[in-house]
Amino acid sequence: MGLKRVLLVVAVLLLVWGVAFAGGKKEQGAAAGEGRIKIGFQNIGETVDFWVWVGDGMEREARKLGVELIRVDNKADGTVAVQNADYLINAGVQGIILYMNDAKVNSQIKEMCDEAGIPLLAVDIPAGDAPFFGGDNYTAGHIAGVELGKAAKEKWGGQIDLYVSLGNPAIGETHVKRMGGFLDGVRSVIDVPASKIVEVGGGEDIITSQRVITDVLTANPRATRILIGSLQDTQTQGAFTAVEMANRQAHVFLAGQGPFASTLANLRLPEKNFWIGSTSYGAELYGSYAVPLMVDMINGKQVPAVTHLDHYWLNHENVDQHYPR
Repeated sequence: MGLKRVLLVVAVLLLVWGVAFAGGKKEQGAAAGEGRIKIGFQNIGETVDFWVWVGDGMEREARKLGVELIRVDNKADGTVAVQNADYLINAGVQGIILYMNDAKVNSQIKEMCDEAGIPLLAVDIPAGDAPFFGGDNYTAGHIAGVELGKAAKEKWGGQIDLYVSLGNPAIGETHVKRMGGFLDGVRSVIDVPASKIVEVGGGEDIITSQRVITDVLTANPRATRILIGSLQDTQTQGAFTAVEMANRQAHVFLAGQGPFASTLANLRLPEKNFWIGSTSYGAELYGSYAVPLMVDMINGKQVPAVTHLDHYWLNHENVDQHYPR
């Protein structure tokens, strides 16, 4: 073989080897990219500040851990939530963090994840037998109930005309535990006969809650000692507006679960009013719990069946301590 021919063969071999090596490096890079954890987060909605704070906290924690997070908006609608779950599964997420306010829909999405072979973490509202993270609903309700009872005891000697439970039965177990905790908390301080209890559903929005509380106040014009326990502070705000519109501020003590922007705004007013405070869930901290739990689940680690965050009573005196201006 002539020298020119030998050199030609060597050049060809080097070219082939270089292409193969470059391809090998490219495949390694793709594998590294594919190795990054990808999580789906289904937020209840993006129209309520609490929910937005939860979602933002999820994104902050994902960035901190180097995790890819796909955030979708369920619009507080079961059909949309199921569609979002299908989208995330098809997008190749390795697990879903589900924050949705319908226990039946959540169970359906859990089944979808089981079929896809990926884990699901339920936030605040259960999803079948999936691991749960969120509020200790009974304890959170009980904290606020105790404060309502103390307010009634101090101002009215523990005598009340009405206890209004402003909940949302559609969310199932969360409603039962939280509102049960509320009532037990009140009853740990004062007597509340069953005949004085009114249970109403405020949905998830201010307008519905305002309407149902207006109806209660209209139906009980002679009641001047009323306690209202609210499932969450969108409803608390609706109740607050209803009481003000009816000019019944002197007849009511109101407590909720939050905080929302409206909670903080109320508690920062120069003077206290009948919305005496809310149990805090610390929406901004949800991600610091939920994202690491999901990473562990994706990596095959055992996580607790239930993980609760810490609650505390948020009121006029301590709001700036917990939420500096």
